[in-house]
Amino acid sequence: MWKHALLFNNELASVPLDQAHEAHILKTACRLEELNAWVSQGLDPWECLRPVRWYDPENEQFSQGISVLFKHTTLPSDLIYNQLLEHKQEHETLTCHKGLFLFKRC
Repeated sequence: MWKHALLFNNELASVPLDQAHEAHILKTACRLEELNAWVSQGLDPWECLRPVRWYDPENEQFSQGISVLFKHTTLPSDLIYNQLLEHKQEHETLTCHKGLFLFKRC
């Protein structure tokens, strides 16, 4: 899933500017995979959480690799929001707006 951090609309958008950003991207990808395992149990592999926006050094909110905007490919957001909240850790934030989730690790 980490490769999605470098893409925007399935095209290469940027590469990590330093090793710290790369490490943040990998840790965030790990957490996103864990959350995906909870909400996508029993679904086909392509029915999953899909990052929409992740690493963008030009945008302060996405410049470190710790924030990711995502949606589920098949399930409605209101159906999985509470399930995701149950598995959110204390140092993380999760919001949902217009069908998109914004997840951030601290």
